[in-house]
Amino acid sequence: MEGSPKGLRKGAWTAEEDSLLRRCIGIFGEGKWHQVPLRAGLNRCRKSCRLRWLNYLKPTIKRGKLSSDEVDLLLRLHKF
Repeated sequence: MEGSPKGLRKGAWTAEEDSLLRRCIGIFGEGKWHQVPLRAGLNRCRKSCRLRWLNYLKPTIKRGKLSSDEVDLLLRLHKF
């Protein structure tokens, strides 16, 4: 498999790109990631768009300190 197509932007995302991605997801919803860059007007690959949304922009992402219950659950699950 060849590398990414030439001309696609790589590196840090700008606030404008984040805004375009949020707007696109708000209109069309999650999924069909192959259509997202075109619909959003982004010069990024679909994988980059998907990862940016799922890891940084999705509103339900929990950030910050874990509760003691969450830590306990992680430790118990890790023992398996």
